[in-house]
Amino acid sequence: MKRKWMVLIASIVAIMLCISVVFYFWHKEQQKKDAVAKYALLEEYSYAGGTLHMEADTSEYDQTGDPNDIELMPTDLTYDLLQRWEAIAEVIPTIDYPEEAVEKEDWLEVFSTLANNRFDMEEASEKLAERVTNETPESMVINSYIYKGMIRRNYFREFLEENGIEGPDQ
Repeated sequence: MKRKWMVLIASIVAIMLCISVVFYFWHKEQQKKDAVAKYALLEEYSYAGGTLHMEADTSEYDQTGDPNDIELMPTDLTYDLLQRWEAIAEVIPTIDYPEEAVEKEDWLEVFSTLANNRFDMEEASEKLAERVTNETPESMVINSYIYKGMIRRNYFREFLEENGIEGPDQ
């Protein structure tokens, strides 16, 4: 009878040990996934802030370690970029402008929309360039204008003027 109890206790201990080992590795894997997700979110805040010319308040994040506690704050350069982007989106329908996200100050969504527009901006730039023969076409004229306010080709300056969009030097 004693032997049965010993076998039973040994079996229970072995099962508990196996469960503990499985839980340990599962928990480690979850920690790794959480760390990767946290790092990805930190990168997204960094890219969004840099691209949209924003400042970041990290004081709460410094205390909590939660990237969602980072606050992106628009600057004058941010508002200039948004103004250029909105003006271009009004005359080129293939380019999306996230009006609702801007109103809600959902800067990660604004950044995501801008990033997702990149190829549409390049395609629209190429179509604008098809109208001219005396200048070298450039596929980044719209991107350069929206991101930095740069007008690198005369044909693009003319396009802006035709559509009532003020350039940075006007």
